[in-house]
Amino acid sequence: MPQMITRANFPDFCNNLEIRWRKAYSEFPKKASVLYDIEDVSVDTGDESSMDGFSVAKRKKEGEDFAYLSINQNYRKAWNVQEIGGMTKITWRMRAAAKYRDIQKSIDALGRSTAKRLEWDMTHRFTFVTATSYTNLDGETIATTSGDGLQVAYSAHTVTGSALTYRNRVANNPMLSKGGIEAAEKLFATQMIDSNGELVQEDPTHIVVANDPNTINTAIEYLRSTAAPDASHAGVTNAYMGKYQLLVLPYLATTAAGAYDSTKAKYWFLINMNHKDAVLKVMQYPIFIPPTEQDGKEFETMDWKYACHAAYAIEIVDPKWLVFSSGDATA
Repeated sequence: MPQMITRANFPDFCNNLEIRWRKAYSEFPKKASVLYDIEDVSVDTGDESSMDGFSVAKRKKEGEDFAYLSINQNYRKAWNVQEIGGMTKITWRMRAAAKYRDIQKSIDALGRSTAKRLEWDMTHRFTFVTATSYTNLDGETIATTSGDGLQVAYSAHTVTGSALTYRNRVANNPMLSKGGIEAAEKLFATQMIDSNGELVQEDPTHIVVANDPNTINTAIEYLRSTAAPDASHAGVTNAYMGKYQLLVLPYLATTAAGAYDSTKAKYWFLINMNHKDAVLKVMQYPIFIPPTEQDGKEFETMDWKYACHAAYAIEIVDPKWLVFSSGDATA
């Protein structure tokens, strides 16, 4: 008969399960996190803003004082920490029969569930980039507006110190193509303004797509294309080769509940990762919570409970670092 798993005869049992949980959590692909500035916080609410629109240097005449230059306050966005978590059981029978594989699978799944929810939450700010809010899988309304109160991808974003507006959604929503990329590049070159309404330089660094094979392959053809030495076009340099990096978000084309959403399959972004203004405020990084009291057993069931927990806030304040197309001319 297998030896009963208890704290007495397996003193490192919970420690080993935490290692399993951490391994499962760490190995889960985390693609969306690179789109965020991540900051530790010790409070559960606050404001995120930036200063821009610093006026340009003024002409100084001989003997005169320097002119005072001004800086404008950009839009402010409030953030509020939300918690996620869940738990699983190691049943009496699993321990009595020493079902190590079942125990490990349960803990591994707990680790993956934490990582997946965080990845969903970060990705869905881009999935619902054309909306002012969405309803998450818990039935809660999640606001997705940028600092000016408009959709992150919009045709007429406002700034604080000027009546001028800027556009960061490509007109007619072209699919990822040479024409589409050039249209997005033109928005970066002509539309992005600071709080004074002055043109600012934004140099995009990445193309971001959903996991649609056709869109991914199109991006690869542009960014990594090569030709055989004896081909008719051998030696011809592709203008986009190596110009941008490619980022694939596996959950971009999904519903709030994580199901595949074909209407978002052709979504793509051109973004400037060096000027990203999406923030992830972390009050509690994902942790593993083992049972601690009375050998960890529930009196009613003799089961052991294990949990995971995290707390964070997500916001996109200033969206001029990204340009979006739905890839659907009818959208």
